[in-house]
Amino acid sequence: MTDSKRTSVLVVDNEEAVRSMLQAALSREEYDVVSAISPDDALRKLGVLTFEVVITDMHFRSGDGSHLLREIQRRWPDTITIVLTASPGLESAVTALRAGAHDYLAKPCPAAEIRRSVQEGIAKRRGLARRLELMQALEKQLTAGLRAIRGDTLPGRGTGELPPLPQTGPLKESKKAHILRAGSFIIDYDQHEALLGDTPLDLTPTEFDILTVLVERAPAVLSPQEIAHRVLNYIVDEAEARELVRWHVHHLRRKLEIDPDRPHMLKNVRGIGYKLDLA
Repeated sequence: MTDSKRTSVLVVDNEEAVRSMLQAALSREEYDVVSAISPDDALRKLGVLTFEVVITDMHFRSGDGSHLLREIQRRWPDTITIVLTASPGLESAVTALRAGAHDYLAKPCPAAEIRRSVQEGIAKRRGLARRLELMQALEKQLTAGLRAIRGDTLPGRGTGELPPLPQTGPLKESKKAHILRAGSFIIDYDQHEALLGDTPLDLTPTEFDILTVLVERAPAVLSPQEIAHRVLNYIVDEAEARELVRWHVHHLRRKLEIDPDRPHMLKNVRGIGYKLDLA
């Protein structure tokens, strides 16, 4: 069992010697290390324990490392993944990075280099989480200020919800319609509410705006950079946009999908972005 006060790392490798080496190298830095011998074993452990970092090979006797990376990206998007492989190559590296890997290392790799990669991955994960917390705190303050000025509360909203950020481009112009009906979705811009069929969706303003962009553009695929710019009003590089948007999409799926782990509406188009299937 992992210790919640220590950073949790899952090591996935066929070879016992590699697992033991990583256990020794990382435990010395006070990481809580758990081992898995295959992708299937790793997925079972990920299903019951929370890990901040997964270090995995790409080649296994049974299973595929790239499949494991994609599953982690889809089901546990906050988890940092690092590839450590004895068979490095350009195609393998591209596959790993497209599947969300933070770093790609070749065996044999010095323990210090592995620890450096883990530390940088954790710093990236925690830095992003802190940035999102600050964004939410700022938006919450703006919401409270606007309500104090207006002296009312937005219909159907609790006091802790986040306000929508300023919009640019086609999304802002489309609000002239006030109400958008598309597929099973009804978007009320004035009330800042969304329904899926007859069911009201309990969305934060940022989730509402992401959903609105996807509904308006369906079935087009939107890149994370476009979503970040139009919804969050950020101009960022591809990697940062992917991290920012993935966090919101992860939570939005849990409010839209019957099975968020197997989404049939809010889909990821690998290497491109996200689209909404209205059919």
